Amino acid sequence: MKIPDKIYFIVVGVFLVGIFILPLIGQVSPFSISVADRLQGPSLAHWFGTDHLGRDIFSRIIHGAGYTVGFSVLSILITAFIGVPAGILAGVKGKGIDKLLMRIGDAFLAFPDFLLALLLSAVLGPGLFNVILAVIFVKWIQYSYLVRGITREVMQGQAVMISRINGSSFFSIVRYHVSPAIAGHVLVLCTTDIGKVMLLIASLSYIGLGAQPPVPEWGAMLNESRAYLEGHPHLLFFPGLAIVFTSLLFYIAGDKCRDRLLKDGRIEKKETEEDRRYA
Repeated sequence: MKIPDKIYFIVVGVFLVGIFILPLIGQVSPFSISVADRLQGPSLAHWFGTDHLGRDIFSRIIHGAGYTVGFSVLSILITAFIGVPAGILAGVKGKGIDKLLMRIGDAFLAFPDFLLALLLSAVLGPGLFNVILAVIFVKWIQYSYLVRGITREVMQGQAVMISRINGSSFFSIVRYHVSPAIAGHVLVLCTTDIGKVMLLIASLSYIGLGAQPPVPEWGAMLNESRAYLEGHPHLLFFPGLAIVFTSLLFYIAGDKCRDRLLKDGRIEKKETEEDRRYA
């Protein structure tokens, strides 16, 4: 049985709303320590059990969503805010700006995303804010490359040539010709990238470079629980399940968003070289 596309978007919407609502109505603090209740398994009192300090795991996962998912979304928005204008500028103006962007892009492509983020996080030092800076530093060029390729195709179109002959300004061309062409592609990339950035932030936190205790970030929770894997696997199972489920949810939502935009004709099925590069 095929699940309608709207269901995925509804689930994502409810999930995002729940991230901000559930922590407000939670009865148990994610920072409340109870040594007497430490390392308990799932029960009616503690749905996901308790950790090595007696803190409620369910409460920490609910509050941790605001860190893992919330900061992932924030990172993507800032990345798009930087990368999209840079790509438009390179695609419209070309020449020196375009060559500069291409050289920067080639330098970034020489290293995997995780390695670059790892190196920058190590230089800046542990902390969630530094991880966000590292993610933005790594990801912005991908948005620039994507937007640059689409913008160059639009600028070669007949509609833009006519606009130029009529004396249209740079901002007018971007508003009426470039923006509608790139909007769908950027939306799809942002949606699918949320899951990837979540994994990146959680991975850096897991090795101690991201969120620091007692912040209930999912990757940091995994890092704190490594020593208890053999005797108390639930400490790692539930945060890991949250990461996998949420990443998969956003990836599927992005895939469905792309299919819907293709069906509606808002994005072209033909991919540019940059699309294929960062698919």
